[in-house]
Formats: sequence, C-alpha cells, structure tokens
Amino acid sequence: MSTPRTTHTPGRADSRTPISGSTDFRSTGSVSTGPARTAAPIRGIPFLRLTAVELRKQLDTRAGLWLLVAIAVVSAGFIALTLFTAEPETITWTSLTAAASIGQLLLLPLIGVMAATSEWSARTALTTFTLEPRRTRVNGAKLASSATLGLLVMVVTLAVSALLNAAGIVWRDADGSWALDWGVVAGTTLALVLLIWQGVAFGLAFLSTPIAIVAYLALPTVWTILTVTIEALREPAQWLDTSLTFMTLMSGSMTADDWPKLAVSVLVWIGVPMAYGLWRTARREP
Repeated sequence: MSTPRTTHTPGRADSRTPISGSTDFRSTGSVSTGPARTAAPIRGIPFLRLTAVELRKQLDTRAGLWLLVAIAVVSAGFIALTLFTAEPETITWTSLTAAASIGQLLLLPLIGVMAATSEWSARTALTTFTLEPRRTRVNGAKLASSATLGLLVMVVTLAVSALLNAAGIVWRDADGSWALDWGVVAGTTLALVLLIWQGVAFGLAFLSTPIAIVAYLALPTVWTILTVTIEALREPAQWLDTSLTFMTLMSGSMTADDWPKLAVSVLVWIGVPMAYGLWRTARREP
C-alpha cells in the first residue's frame, strides 16, 4: 500500500508552516507576534528644570511682577530714609542692607503664598500634575525656587546698598564702612528664606490665595499681641513666637540657647502647616 504524498502548489503557503509575521498557536500554546521590543525607560522631569519652571511662574505672572515692583519700591524707600535721615556715623553698608531688608521681610513671603496656591487658583493643577504626577516633588520645587528667589533678592540688595553706601560717603560724609557684619547678613538672609517658606506652607495648607495671605498676616500677629498682653504667655513666647526668635537671628547675636528656640518656633509655624499642606495636596483632586 503506497503512502499518500502531499503536493506543494507554488504560490500557496504550506499549511504546516506558519507564514512570516503570523500568529503561531501550536508550538507553545501562546501568542507570538514577532520579536519583542524593549521599551525605553521613562525618565521624570529633572528637579532643576522643575525648579526653574516654578521660579519663572513666580516672576512672569502679573501679580508676582507687581509684587516684586512693590518690594523694590519699598526697599528703596527704606534705604533712602536711612541715607537722608540717619546720623552720618551710622550709615554703613550693613545698616543700608538691613534697612532695605525690612520691606522684603514683610512682602516677599506673599510670593511664596502665591507660588503654593497658583496651581489651584489658576486651575493649572491638572496640567502640572499630569506632566509630573509626583506632587511632593512639585512642592519641593516650589520651596527650592522660592528660596532661590530670596537669595537673588538679597544679592541685589547687597549690590544696591553698596552703591548707595558710596553715595552716602560723597553726599553726607557718612561713615561708609565697607566691613559687612556677616552675622547680620547671614541671619537676615536665613530669616528671609524661612519667612518665604512660611508663606509657602500657609499656601499649601489653605490652597486659596486670599485666605492664605490673611492667615499668614493675621495668625502670627494675633499670637504676638497675646504674648505681649498676657503675662503667662511671655515665657512660652520665647519658644513659639517667630517675631522674637527671628529678631535675635537677624541681629547676628545668636547663642547656643537661641538655636533650640528658633528650631521650635520654625517647627510650629512652618513645619506643622507644611506637613498638613503636603498631605492635603497629595490627596486633593486637581
């Protein structure tokens, strides 16, 4: 009995041989669709780029720009007031820098508030957190950018104060000492950065620009008034009142006993609202 032969017709694929690129179910019982491709690793947005974007957002908005203009005007006013009314022997590079910093300490933290609330007040949270889903990383960039802005403002203040110190030597025969008190400068710079971070913390905690600004201005002021009027609060105020701990810091006369008081006041007025704000923004819907 002869064995039947299988006739191969040219142009017709053998039924036992899978066509190239087709699906083969017979060999392993699984679907094979050709050689596997290795997906390229997805990289997040670099932190420095996030920081640069957040810094630009603080500067290119109308509110942020006009607030910086107001800070410049107020700082110039305090410098002029010191230059033309102070005794000539008290006019130095350090005194002019300290005078210019008064307006910055009052107003620059408001930029920190707006930096924290911008995603929610301007309805850009969905876009921002789609590009960078790690919200804590975005908030970290806000802190880094606001601190960078504070340092830049201090550098500009030192430069302008140096020019006006030279002008004071010529016009008012001022002392014009060029010896900077680095304790005062470093303390004022650190206080400025901490106050900006306090603004960011209140902004993250309330996520509303007007409410956060009112809370930032009112709550510490009310606490300070209470500590002045109620004698029983004066001792805790040395640990819980930032107006006292920051004043010591900016005077450049910090001692070993003053640093723990500064740390406690920073923990209460910056750390607690910051922790709540990070927790809230991590769970709130865009």
